[in-house]
Amino acid sequence: MKKTASFNLIILLIVFQHSISNKLLAQSSSIHIDQQLNGWFNPSLNIKLHKYIGFYVEGQLRFSQFIKSQQHQIRGTMDMFLTNNITISPIGYVYTWNYQYGKQPLSIPENFHCFFEQINIKHNTGRVFLEQRARLEQRWQENKIEQTDGSYKVENYTYQNRFRYRFMINVPINKKMMSAGTVFLSAWDEVFVSFGKNIHYNLPDQNRIYGGLGYKFNKYGTVQLGYLNQLIIKKEGTLAESNHTLFLGFNYLIDFTKKKKFQ
Repeated sequence: MKKTASFNLIILLIVFQHSISNKLLAQSSSIHIDQQLNGWFNPSLNIKLHKYIGFYVEGQLRFSQFIKSQQHQIRGTMDMFLTNNITISPIGYVYTWNYQYGKQPLSIPENFHCFFEQINIKHNTGRVFLEQRARLEQRWQENKIEQTDGSYKVENYTYQNRFRYRFMINVPINKKMMSAGTVFLSAWDEVFVSFGKNIHYNLPDQNRIYGGLGYKFNKYGTVQLGYLNQLIIKKEGTLAESNHTLFLGFNYLIDFTKKKKFQ
């Protein structure tokens, strides 16, 4: 009964995520889409201070054509571990640096401040490890005004809301569990929906889908390499980017609740 319920949950989540993604792609059929090549490097660190409390820090280094800055981010959260499978982050913050890049460059690069709240739910059935993440963001985008000397100065900020949902599957290849020395397959899809009075395009406006290989080199560290497609529909709803991206990720856990922190 438990395996049947788990299998039904997997199918339900896949169908839900697929239907949302298809809706976004159907909208994009009448939109001009430019194809581009990018590279992302994502180092991250989990710090567990207590059985119930921890922190997460990550950097996002994103490049157009692998060499020109596309977007860079620094992000952090305070995490509360309700159970081994449920983590809530009551407060998170990210700062985003935007740059002019690609075939649809920004006229004026304007950066973002963003606070957010999120919940992560993990579940596994056999050798299939699932993770859902829901995130609610409150974003402040710079509004820059050109000065007499040709430079730009931040005059004020525009407030925006955004909801994100990601569904991820990890499957170990050479072992039954995600233990040290495990090679695994990883795949996920994430849908973005912006909303509020300052948003002109209220339907899903971004989708990210990823597939790749990972290696858990010890109890605390993993590295991943794979392909990420980032579909961005611009705020007017008439232009979009399909960014074919080489993704390299690295994560490490520092666990102060264990007597032996490293193995």
